[in-house]
Amino acid sequence: MGADLSDEMLEIPANKENENRVVILMIPGNPGNEGFYAHFGREVLRNLLARDAETQRNEKNEYLFYTVSSLNHVRMPDHLNSDGEHRNHDRISLEEQVSHKLAFCKELLPRGKQLYVLGHSIGSYMMLRILPEVILEGFHVAKAVGLFPTIVNMATSPNGRRLQGTLATLNHHDWLTKSICWWVDYLPSFVKKFLVGLNLRHPNTPPEIVDAAVELVHLDVFRNIVHMSNDELDIVLDLDERLMEKQDMVHFYYGLKDGWCPVEHGYSMRERLGDGQVTLDEHDCEHAFVISEGDIMAKNVVKYFD
Repeated sequence: MGADLSDEMLEIPANKENENRVVILMIPGNPGNEGFYAHFGREVLRNLLARDAETQRNEKNEYLFYTVSSLNHVRMPDHLNSDGEHRNHDRISLEEQVSHKLAFCKELLPRGKQLYVLGHSIGSYMMLRILPEVILEGFHVAKAVGLFPTIVNMATSPNGRRLQGTLATLNHHDWLTKSICWWVDYLPSFVKKFLVGLNLRHPNTPPEIVDAAVELVHLDVFRNIVHMSNDELDIVLDLDERLMEKQDMVHFYYGLKDGWCPVEHGYSMRERLGDGQVTLDEHDCEHAFVISEGDIMAKNVVKYFD
């Protein structure tokens, strides 16, 4: 039993199934830096192990928590920037990010007796887009869970209305974005960390959150965040029925004060799927829960694991 991240566990071929291995894939929101989910992932594993020990069930389970950054939301290493398919200065569309997540599953995600897919914010949209193909690839998907899911009418949400004009301007006039932000690449790391820390002062904020936020303070990363955000507002409109192709295995968790995904979206989805598949938050959690409420949400999501 355990969350074994040893080399021996990770070297098991991705296409070789392990009867005790339960794989959890976390698809991030925007910004899509995997570091934002490090603490949350550890807490999910800790709560699962505690539950299994208490109930004396699933004690042979070996849990693996995976997450994957969005392309160019983290600067690529030099060898990938020069030799890979993409470059750091490329702006990656939402559709390309969806394809990237599917490729990650096909090429790198280990097999196990069960796969649970978690999506946060726009990660829920990407989760639902790739879900049918992931199943066709032979993964034993138990559940797909959208946390604070932005899968419909993003442009008319409170945050969408507030930011759409600014995002459209910065996206269309990329030269303007470069002119405004070119200097951030020249800031020393300690200055970036100081500036980020001014905005992340909650006592419950894990250090990994600050480290991940520092990695966002790059011109090309910011350009990609803007580009993907603008894409989201243009693309995520009325509910795309492709997203609900596997709706019987899909669960959603909605916040009560979400500026990107108003609770009315939760009410509508509950009418479609029923109370068993739609949860409304009772803990006053923010859309960006990983910043200071990762512990709370880690406890909340354990109920989705059989």
